Amino acid sequence: MHSQTRLDLRSARMLVIDDNTQSAELIAQMLMGFRVGKVEVCRTPQEGAETIAARRYDLLIIDADMQGVDGITFTRDLRTQSDKINYTTPVILISSHTPVGKVQSARDAGANLVVKTPIAPATLLNRIVWLARNGRPFVSSDGYCGPDRRFKKLPPPEGTGERRADALALTASPEREMSQDEVDALFG
Repeated sequence: MHSQTRLDLRSARMLVIDDNTQSAELIAQMLMGFRVGKVEVCRTPQEGAETIAARRYDLLIIDADMQGVDGITFTRDLRTQSDKINYTTPVILISSHTPVGKVQSARDAGANLVVKTPIAPATLLNRIVWLARNGRPFVSSDGYCGPDRRFKKLPPPEGTGERRADALALTASPEREMSQDEVDALFG
């Protein structure tokens, strides 16, 4: 990290929901390596739903490709339950398959970020630090519940072209796999 102040995760509570035992354990080990205070793992969407109903978490890391209820549906369901304790908890969805349509669906379901697997520890830590330091207001409306996607509230500078040109170009070929940088561009 290039910041003057290090992020202390010793008091953080994070939950990994992934039906792939190897993947779940790998992510949990990374989080423990980041000195996260409490790391829990759920191996089914049902177990995940029961766990988040019982305890508050600082971050949920959810597999987008689980059998039964996938991570996108799980996130959308979480975001519609405004009376639950983890309704606004940040969500990172992980997936090995990241076509534009899937990443947009994850974003529209209320995920804070999508991280492409396999995950490098530095990438995961970078995304956690970004979420911790760049908190965005939570938006709840008829059509969307999740983090505010707007980063700036000012109009674009005079003479500036379409600010979404790169993101729009990515959507031209929705079945193409995207790099992590391209996935991040759709969230910012």
